[in-house]
Amino acid sequence: MAITDIPEFVEASPGDLIRSSDWNSVQRQVRNSIRAHQHTRVAGAPANDAAAQDNALQINTDEIADGAVTGAKIATDTITVDKIAPNAVGTNELINSCVRLNKLAFNTVQAGSATLTPAEEEEQLVQANAPSVKTTIYFPTVAIASTTGVGQSEVKAEIIYRQDVGASTINVFLRLKNSGSATANIFWVVTTFAA
Repeated sequence: MAITDIPEFVEASPGDLIRSSDWNSVQRQVRNSIRAHQHTRVAGAPANDAAAQDNALQINTDEIADGAVTGAKIATDTITVDKIAPNAVGTNELINSCVRLNKLAFNTVQAGSATLTPAEEEEQLVQANAPSVKTTIYFPTVAIASTTGVGQSEVKAEIIYRQDVGASTINVFLRLKNSGSATANIFWVVTTFAA
């Protein structure tokens, strides 16, 4: 890069005296130039030595130390597109147990309680006339609050879908079954992913 055509901060000629005001002015202008220094020139673009502002080459990846850019250095809402490249995060990129229940958005469709005697089976209506679309997945959850009698209770919950011939909607049920030898007092919830 040529430097002879770069304009001086304070021009001097041979034999001129260097006054303190000139020296101080040069220092101020050098410090100001450093403060205003920007790495905005793209690779391959020629330098403009006559420009008032120093637009140096952009910093490339190799010039940034590993781990130097942390979350604290990125302002909120500054990355608005391509935060993560499509298909960049797969199962191997997720740390074990990193996705917890509070990070998943679920809607409760229906909830209730039941008492199931030994070998008893019953159905609870979860949603009537639901849209018949493959994007809605229902998740049954059961908690045994207490068991009475002799032995143990064993409760199974499954989602049942029913559709009449020619219908465009479905009815969704929860089938509960106690296969144990004791009575089970349960709470149940059916959820689906939030829209």
